Amino acid sequence: MNAVANPLLSVDRLTIEIGGANVVDDISFTVAPGKVMALVGESGCGKSLTSYAMLGLLPPAAKRTGGRIMLESTDLGAMSERQLRKARGKDISIIFQEPSASLDPLTTVGSQIAEAYRVHQGASRTEAYEKARQMLVDVGIPDPTRRLDQYPFELSGGMCQRIMISIALINGPRLLVADEPTTALDVTIQAQILDLMKKLVSERGTAIVLITHDMGVVADIADEVAVMYAGRIAEIAPVHALFAAPKHPYTALLLASVPKLDHSPKADLATIEGTVPTPSEFGVGCRFADRCPLVTDKCRSEQPPLFQSGESGHRSACWHIDRMAEIRGVAA
Repeated sequence: MNAVANPLLSVDRLTIEIGGANVVDDISFTVAPGKVMALVGESGCGKSLTSYAMLGLLPPAAKRTGGRIMLESTDLGAMSERQLRKARGKDISIIFQEPSASLDPLTTVGSQIAEAYRVHQGASRTEAYEKARQMLVDVGIPDPTRRLDQYPFELSGGMCQRIMISIALINGPRLLVADEPTTALDVTIQAQILDLMKKLVSERGTAIVLITHDMGVVADIADEVAVMYAGRIAEIAPVHALFAAPKHPYTALLLASVPKLDHSPKADLATIEGTVPTPSEFGVGCRFADRCPLVTDKCRSEQPPLFQSGESGHRSACWHIDRMAEIRGVAA
């Protein structure tokens, strides 16, 4: 596990099984107060399952079979459902990817925000509505008093995402899990959401686990990055170290596939050949082996551990870290 002094969140060797396969396999990371950990990777890599495990929200088919998730000294995995309900929304909150699917279309915005405060704080309806109004001010929604009486379908996608953020933050959680919080938002609203998250980190000391496909968002807001592939951590590093010198072929190819302003408009975009394997296709070795240009027989037969690379906490699960220059040449 990466060393963080006095971490708020510690995920230690988390393993989640679906249908006999480890879809999240022995992953570990920590997040300190006031820091942002980004989980990145293609769809199907286990990012969202990892986040749902933190809140005890795994789907019925998924089962946590190993590891611990600690919020300071509290073992979230050992909590009863009743204890988890008290913790969710108060100590740890989540912003789901699709606000339109998470907000009740038949209940006013004010009722939905205020409910979270009344449940956890025992506040009166009047107190809760005033707190809800203030939350709308905090997230930059104009005319908050009028918005409280509106329904989600009357608001834009960006406003609905801010409503979700208001619900997640109204009780001042110490840990916020943000699952693709800027997906489907235009760039202006995306920038406003990211600025709001930065404000939470700097002013409230909130720790954030950010799940995203957008490497631009990662570069803008994250302190550390864990790159996941097929349920395992392929690489974990401080954000600047990861962008400057990736130490895993998958990370290098991911970064190479991001469009760049200095590329010729007619140049082909870099791609990663193949697709993420399904759980039934997982082998005994490196799960990226079938798509990796550096693959050897050892990659297919032995799972690499997370090797330390440098002094910055940069670690990579690759047998061929010394050959990364070849990948950067291929990906250029």
